[in-house]
Amino acid sequence: MDVHFLTKDAFWADESSLLLQANGLEIMPENSESSVVFATSGSTGKPRFFALSKRALLVSAHAVNQHLQVDSASVWGLCLPWWHVGGFGVLARAFAAHSAHAVYPGKWNPQEAWAWLQRERVTHLSLVPTQLHDLVQAGCSAPPALRAVVIGGGKLADDLAVRARALHWPILASYGMTEAGSQIATQLPGAESEGLKLLPCWRARTTPDGGIEIAGEALFHGQWFAQNDDWRYEARVGEWYATQDMGEVVGTHLRIHHRSDSLVKVLGELVNPLAIEESMVELGLPLGRIVVLALPEARRQHELVLVHENLDRALIGRVVDAYHQSCPGFAKMSFVHGVSSFPRSDLGKIQRQALRESVIVARATRKSSLAPEG
Repeated sequence: MDVHFLTKDAFWADESSLLLQANGLEIMPENSESSVVFATSGSTGKPRFFALSKRALLVSAHAVNQHLQVDSASVWGLCLPWWHVGGFGVLARAFAAHSAHAVYPGKWNPQEAWAWLQRERVTHLSLVPTQLHDLVQAGCSAPPALRAVVIGGGKLADDLAVRARALHWPILASYGMTEAGSQIATQLPGAESEGLKLLPCWRARTTPDGGIEIAGEALFHGQWFAQNDDWRYEARVGEWYATQDMGEVVGTHLRIHHRSDSLVKVLGELVNPLAIEESMVELGLPLGRIVVLALPEARRQHELVLVHENLDRALIGRVVDAYHQSCPGFAKMSFVHGVSSFPRSDLGKIQRQALRESVIVARATRKSSLAPEG
């Protein structure tokens, strides 16, 4: 499919609802207004299909452009899948700003992407952390035309941010989701230390237990559910939407602490496996090549497992030893498990639920590959 069609007046004026898919578009049954339907790209659970009106998507696009000071002379670069909300958002912003856009061709490669950015003189870009990691690891300095690189689709680790800025990448951490049509809060260019600022189209509040709720014109209007060979639509109810994230709202800034479902109990103590992953990366393991899973265990409640993607055993051993020297006893790894490759989404996100299920099966069948390494 020619993705440039998504930046044309004809697409935005069309009144049908379209499900975006890697192999093209599917016309959805009629509902209240012209919409775009996105399948979630999360790492757990079954796919969910969120419907956002084209009006809402343009509200989001205008808000992002305003936040990042995009104008008609800017060039948006697309190197994310166009059928996911992050990639689609890039094209929507180019349309809203009447600006140029460039589409990265072919399979992701950091050196080729770096050359493409320079060739197209891209000024604004969206990347996932893994792509930024690849560029930094390759020693690529930011092309001079770049003014802002929004990092979404996962948390931007502090160590990676420091290394990227040392190479002059104008990176901005962000918080967003499919349900919101893209970004909700993003660092401001030149004010990275102030944290994530809410975009002008959003309001946010915290619940008594610390959950984040959002409201705004760019919010999805309903969900589609696949039922055999048919679809069922369910409208969103209420002005406020409860996210799965925990954090706090401080004035116009948002601080995200963790997902509501990310904490587990080990020997009665709360543990955050994602925070342990960050510690492992800081100690020298490559980003995107490790996962810390918490598997149910009768005595300990959960046991922690370090799963790696075909990494050197000696490296794993050194890092695990270093981690164990500083962590509390309840946060130690019960075992290490290596796999040839992680299951991944189109965005390169690790499909944690699928990985978790395979490790549980391996543990249950007592496969030799599950024995502690090192």
